Amino acid sequence: MLSELQVRNLALIETLSLSFGPGANILTGETGAGKSILAGALSLLRGGKASADMIRAGASELTVEALFTLSRPEAFEGLFASQGISAADEIILRRTVLPNGRSRAWLNGSLLTAAQLSAWGEELLALSGQHDQQSLVKSARQLDFLDDFGGHGELLKEMAGLCRARETARQRLSGVEEEIKALEDCRDFHEFQLGEIRKVNPQPGEDDELLARKARAKESARLSALLSEAMAHLYGDEGILSRLDRLTGLLEKSQASEGALSAALEAAREGYASLGDAARDVKAAFKGLGKAEAGLEEADARLSALSRLKRKYGPALDDVLARREALQGEKGRLESLGLDRLTWAKKVKEAEKAAGTGALKLREARLKAAAELSRELAATLAALGFPKVELKIELESAPPEKAGEAAGPKGADQAAFLFCPNPGEGLRPLSRIASGGELSRVMLALKTAQEPHSDQSLLFDEIDSGLSGDTAGKVAAKMAELSARQQVFVITHQPLMAAIPGKHFLAEKSPDGGRTLTVVSELAPDQRLLEVARMLDGSAPSPQALALSKRLLGQV
Repeated sequence: MLSELQVRNLALIETLSLSFGPGANILTGETGAGKSILAGALSLLRGGKASADMIRAGASELTVEALFTLSRPEAFEGLFASQGISAADEIILRRTVLPNGRSRAWLNGSLLTAAQLSAWGEELLALSGQHDQQSLVKSARQLDFLDDFGGHGELLKEMAGLCRARETARQRLSGVEEEIKALEDCRDFHEFQLGEIRKVNPQPGEDDELLARKARAKESARLSALLSEAMAHLYGDEGILSRLDRLTGLLEKSQASEGALSAALEAAREGYASLGDAARDVKAAFKGLGKAEAGLEEADARLSALSRLKRKYGPALDDVLARREALQGEKGRLESLGLDRLTWAKKVKEAEKAAGTGALKLREARLKAAAELSRELAATLAALGFPKVELKIELESAPPEKAGEAAGPKGADQAAFLFCPNPGEGLRPLSRIASGGELSRVMLALKTAQEPHSDQSLLFDEIDSGLSGDTAGKVAAKMAELSARQQVFVITHQPLMAAIPGKHFLAEKSPDGGRTLTVVSELAPDQRLLEVARMLDGSAPSPQALALSKRLLGQV
């Protein structure tokens, strides 16, 4: 409930600080005294439109601040969570308006968006007056009224869960379809890439091996040149072997005449044999180097092919291999996604069917509640001055076969409260009723039919406008009944309404330095007696008016 309200620089109000009670809080005053400024302040806290002309002349900022005491903070858990703050049993809602018409709002010091302010405002405050009936004429709120009356909380929780399951299945199916489309859109290009990589057929670590092989081939070329020169010294007409061979021949001829040359001959023969073995080793090594050099060109060509792949898919060969693996896996992934698509499409159908069943169950409960609420509202309104009233609550719903697709967390229905206050006029939507007083009485009847919302405050702005006599008394009695269950604010000109049990506040205009200000103050019992008497008989009430005032206030 609304416990404290502070207003600064709103219209004729300079500063205002009020404390309210849990039952009825009544505001009276002369016409033009500024009673409806309270409704304007609460409308701002409820997310109503703000404008610069609301600001008191000469002021730099308009501020409305309210303290709400919650008996069931857990009921606001979703709203607290949307703010990222912990639930609390006291909240301070604040809104400021600047001369440029812009406004800001806070809850417990945390900034609110316009949508968040409206969400909090609709839960904390219900306004019913000559110019503010949005909560009653909106189809979505009418559906909420019907569900509150019917006690459909568990059905709504079930419906919300079914919708979440359906949306999850839809999102998964959509994700699978998007992935399939992305793969199919790139399939030709990816097949080209895979073919290009497969043509080269790179192997893990191959580029490092080729570089090592190329290094070895370069070293072989260097050794080959050295061995080639060595072989030139060993072989040929002027090579060491040829010369040793000739030397051996000369010594053999000489040894026949000179026996002392036998040792020299043996040495020459041994040298020839040793050099012959060395020459064969050098020749074999030279041939082997020739084979190593032969692979250099092949390695260069292979490295060039690998380099092209690395430039496109690298930078490393491992990246190329990973790309090949990924491309090869896409075909299998497409097949797997095709199966996933069938699976999730089936789950979507199942979830839509379940949501449709839940929506139809909720509709059946609503149809029953609509008939009961229509009868109860008609009976209550008959007692509030509409003896021939007609009222009907209609539900417009999606076709049963489409309910599962169309249903939201609140089902697949839209509610329309149709109302005919006078015979022969025909049923019309509440939104087309011209009289704010009539609409306020419908709100009163509706709120008395509902289970009380212990943390919501109701404001009725001149609900009794144009009423008198027995009807005014019945409306006052019904308001008193409602205020025993829920906090209500009543702005009234009717003494019968002003006399219901509760706190009484008086709005008065007061001159201040050449300007006029509105002042609101709480009345003591004796002051309240005089105010009700004034409402009965004018500014100088008669003894009879004072006596009637005492009787109305239960002071006799």
